[in-house]
Amino acid sequence: MYYCPKCKITIRGKKTCCPLCEGKILTGVELKRTGIDESIYNSDDFTEDYNEAFPILNTGKMSGSTFKKICTFLLAIVFVMWITLKYLFKDAVSWMDAFMLGTVVAWADIMAIMRYRYNVLKVLAVEVLFAIIIDYYIDKVTGFRGWSVIWMIPFCLVGHSAVTFAISKFMKLRFVEYIIYIVMDAVLAFGQIFFIWNGENTLPYAAVFVIAAYTIAIIAAIIFRYRELKFATEKMFNV
Repeated sequence: MYYCPKCKITIRGKKTCCPLCEGKILTGVELKRTGIDESIYNSDDFTEDYNEAFPILNTGKMSGSTFKKICTFLLAIVFVMWITLKYLFKDAVSWMDAFMLGTVVAWADIMAIMRYRYNVLKVLAVEVLFAIIIDYYIDKVTGFRGWSVIWMIPFCLVGHSAVTFAISKFMKLRFVEYIIYIVMDAVLAFGQIFFIWNGENTLPYAAVFVIAAYTIAIIAAIIFRYRELKFATEKMFNV
């Protein structure tokens, strides 16, 4: 038998290339020399000689599309139950509103992770955006004490930028690969002006300092890294 390192499958019969990708295939001896993890194949298979033309593919695993459909179906069940209980019992099941919101957020979170699972920075950005929206909503429905706009949003944005920068340095990413997420934080930071203007943020010290810090950061990026910033923006919006 042979092994295709690209498709990660074993191939029966006498073949000169992989039937799937038409790439180079390895014999048992060549395979062991490459140092590929032996847990992904059975070395005993290479002692057998079959004349079958096609490889044996792994089956039985749930695809990402199927998993998303299952999650969407569960969301639909919760939504139908929410409508039903609200109609029958009205205010007696007020807790269902919070449960429904949590379910929607969990579903949206799963969809985002599934879509951007190979991009850690994008998943992190989506998580932060969800956190800001949810915390602001909770603050509103619990009497609005203002903690979401006074403390949570400013520190959440600064924390996200710091973590994004740290991950980018650890992964050795280029400036153009992570600057757009810091720009997103800057846009959200400038949005705090609305809460200050309409009187929701009654203690704007943190918000004002964060707005000033992001203003300086954006000015520095425009002056010193304009071309990379422009390229990252065009790539994000497919301009």
